[in-house]
Amino acid sequence: MLHSMPHGPRMAMDFRTVDAPNCAMAARKHTTDRALSDWDRLRVVLALHRGGTLSAAARALGVDHTTIARRLEGFERDLGAPLFERGPEGFAATSLGAAVLAAAERMEGEVIGLLRRLDGAAGGGLTGSVRLTTTPTLAAALFAPALGTLLRAHPGLRLDLVGDDRRLDLSRREADLAVRLSRPDLPGLVARRLGAIAFACYAAASDPRSFEAQSFLAYEDPSGSASLQHYLAALALPARTTLRSNTMTALLAAARAGLGCAVLPCIAAEGDPALRRLPAPRAMPVLPLWLLYHEDLRRSPRVRATVAFVDEVVTAGRAALVPAGFPFDPA
Repeated sequence: MLHSMPHGPRMAMDFRTVDAPNCAMAARKHTTDRALSDWDRLRVVLALHRGGTLSAAARALGVDHTTIARRLEGFERDLGAPLFERGPEGFAATSLGAAVLAAAERMEGEVIGLLRRLDGAAGGGLTGSVRLTTTPTLAAALFAPALGTLLRAHPGLRLDLVGDDRRLDLSRREADLAVRLSRPDLPGLVARRLGAIAFACYAAASDPRSFEAQSFLAYEDPSGSASLQHYLAALALPARTTLRSNTMTALLAAARAGLGCAVLPCIAAEGDPALRRLPAPRAMPVLPLWLLYHEDLRRSPRVRATVAFVDEVVTAGRAALVPAGFPFDPA
């Protein structure tokens, strides 16, 4: 007993010394687990990856850029390693960031799928919101003027009409329905052809120049219609192109101002007194209009009512979408 006494304190001291790294590891694991279970932080990682900048991520999440920076800094501190490399081109994921992104995208997909299936349940009335996206031209010229009919018939329904040339992601619930000029090849989407839309060449009514003497105003958008851009590339010589824009709204305004000739949708330009149609060497084929929505929403009363509205509006607008006498130029 007398000999064992001195060993007691040493044993206790040695035990604590051995256990300290384990305690630190346990604390680190707890901090990492807590960080990875924080959905707000994972949303920041997703938004930064998709937007590439603090400002773009902030806009996507509806917060200011300092909040994004603070959440990312705290997340990386808790994980003990960077998730992104900062460079002149924006934020690029590190190997750890890529692993976190993959897990976050799986989590997001599961949650979004569940919400979509809940929205698609047959129960419930015609109340709540539906988000419809289409091009700015179709939103303004075709759908907005007809909204009164839908909202009077279903006063509990709220329609968010998003005029955007970008292809919003229906699988991520960026929109519920889309009317687009091309059909995406994506699983899980219902795609149905609604009709067609025609384009022709227009210049200012006060501009007397012939097609051959015109400067060109070109539509150029990587996410836009490939058929439209191919037609423009074959029609307009680069040396005569004085303006490029990714929006038809800007080209319409530039043509009205007499800056040159633009290929515009007939529904927006044909009846505009500030514009005149120019004969062109060859006509552009009509482009199809596609209605798109996720198959999980097929039974949603809100979506079904909006699909019926879209069908009615496109049917009623066929004469404006493809005017009588089109094609106006040689095929």
